[in-house]
This record gives sequence, C-alpha cells and structure tokens, in this order.
Amino acid sequence: MSKLWKPDDAGKVVPVVSVVRVRPLLPPPPQAGVRLQPQHLHWQIGRYKEDLSFGPGGRGRRKRWVVDMEAEQHNIVLNNAYELMAVHGITLLTRYAVVGTGSTPPDPSQLALANEVVRTIMDHTGSTSGSFSYTRVADGVYEQTVVREFLETEVGNRNLTEWGFSPVDTAGGNLMSRELFRDGNGNPIVISPASDQRLRLIYKTRITLSPVVPVPVSIDISGIGIRSGLAVLTLSSAWGSGLFPDLVVVEVVMTGRVINSGGNPNSAYQGVYLHSVAFETSYASTTMSLGGALASKWSGVKGYTTNSRQRKTNPVTFLSNEGNGTIRTIGLGPPLGGAFRFVLDPGQEFTKTDLYKLTIGEFTVTWGP
Repeated sequence: MSKLWKPDDAGKVVPVVSVVRVRPLLPPPPQAGVRLQPQHLHWQIGRYKEDLSFGPGGRGRRKRWVVDMEAEQHNIVLNNAYELMAVHGITLLTRYAVVGTGSTPPDPSQLALANEVVRTIMDHTGSTSGSFSYTRVADGVYEQTVVREFLETEVGNRNLTEWGFSPVDTAGGNLMSRELFRDGNGNPIVISPASDQRLRLIYKTRITLSPVVPVPVSIDISGIGIRSGLAVLTLSSAWGSGLFPDLVVVEVVMTGRVINSGGNPNSAYQGVYLHSVAFETSYASTTMSLGGALASKWSGVKGYTTNSRQRKTNPVTFLSNEGNGTIRTIGLGPPLGGAFRFVLDPGQEFTKTDLYKLTIGEFTVTWGP
C-alpha cells in the first residue's frame, strides 16, 4: 500500500490511498518445445561401376558409387513444415526427395517447387522403406539424415534446377523445404545428369528439444488444486535402448498417433502415468523403478489449430480403482521411468484413495524454427 497526495475540492492537500493487489505467481503448466532447423544438403551426381572383389568366398563383383560432380549448400525450412508437423511429426517430414526445373528463388512462404518433375523415397541401398538416421549431438539435440537417390531413368538427360523434401508421395503444396541447386560458392546452377548417371541427395536437419534441464512448472489437478514441481525430458526408459524416448514422446503429443521409432511401435509412450517414486529430474537420469508404478492412461490429444504450432493432451481421469497411492511423479511415456517427467516438489505430493477419481490437466508441446 502507498500514499499519494492531491488537493481536495477546498484546495487542501490530502492523502489519497492507492491499493496494491498481490497475486501469487505460479509457474506455467508442463510444456515441451521442439525446434526444427535446416543444416545442409550434399548433392552428388554419379554412377555405379562394377569392380572385382576378393574375400574368403573367392572372387566376386561389387558395385561402387563414383561421384562425378558434387557440392554442399545451405537451405531454408518452409513455414509449411511447421503445419505438416501436426500430421506427420518430425521423423516423416523428409521421406520423399523432390526435384524440378523451376528457377524461382526460394521463400519461406512457398509450398511447392516451381516446376516439379519427379520425387522418390528410394535410398542409396535401393530400399524404399523411407529410411533415416539420427545422431545425438548434445542433450536434446539431434541431427536427422536422409539419403535419397534418383534413378537414371528419372533424372538422366534432364536440366534440374530445384529440389525439396516432403512427407508424402504426391505432387502439390506439401514441401517442408525448397531450394535451388547451387555450387560451392552459393550460386544457382543447372545440373544435367547424363543418361547413365544418378542423382543422390544427402539432407540433414537439426531438431532441438526442451526442457533438458529441469524447469519449475505447475499442474491443475481437479479437486485438489495447483501442485508445483520440476519438469524435464529424459532419456531414461524401461522400454529398450536406442528409441530416443524424449523425441518419441514429443512426437506422440504433436501428432496424437503411435510413433514408429527404431522399427518398434511405441504405444507405451501414449500414456499419462502416475508413480509413487519421486524420479530424478535429470535429462540423463538412469532411474528406472521396477516398482511404484500406480497407473497409466491415455485420452488422446486435442485438435490442431492452424498456424498455432502447438498441441495439447486431453485431460486424463483416473477412476476410483485406478492409480491409488501416494503420487510423487506425473509424466508422459512409459510408467517405469520416462520420458517427460513432472516431479512434485517436497510437500506437494498427495494421496489418492478408492473414494475419489483424479483428473490430470493437459500437457503441451510447441514447435517452430
């Protein structure tokens, strides 16, 4: 409270009381973030040559990739990519490589090539499974690499000027990136594979997740009120190694579907879980409790609002016979240790009994450049 002074109607200076309202400042709800950024494209024009090979089985023949022309170049991720992510997530954005003959300079608002001629999902091994690979370069930071190869019959004797990537196999306004072919100095060029040459595109994007250090959050629990704690993405998972649980769980919320990672359908990541153990709030935590898991349940995600670049889970209600016990950790993913944890502060834990139902509020994933 403070005092101000001003004259009254009679001209006498009198104090005026002003009221200061103090409201408690609460941390935001649990929220994970995703940044998608371009890295570079390495393009190669080349051909396969047969060599003799010698080994334990004797003499044989093998095909060897010989590069005749190549360059690396930077590029942009289109605004359209962040809309496509709500449907296809992160891992499927670059399934198809696209080339064309248009010369329009790239702009983030574009949706398609100026003049598309062909797209492919085939990689350098001949597989059409939509292969990709990930490298973890730092906590919560991944580089995704795709290799796509156009056949001689697709690009031979064509004058190509532009390229892009898309999650789908049909031509149209569905690109996540688009650029002109450029030389090593960044100048636009025309590339013209011969009738016996192929075109190989090696494309890298960077994905950065947060939070990978614990951040204060609060969650609204129906009938109980606001509970505070720390939230963090984590690598810890009781469901196998090499599945990148932090990446999987944000993509589950982003798209609302089961994500195929490492060749395994990870339906276990579709769940809000309750646990009696206060897990470690560390990205690299190795905590995988084999006891204390109280319940796991999934109510899906809310619809996506165009251009919002965010999605929320639906609130989850645990019935009177579900999740009973003292609750110290609430999270998304496998209930035995991953992958987005909300660990209640000391004194904020609470006990659920079979006399009550429990509704947990929404989790949010946001994304952008």
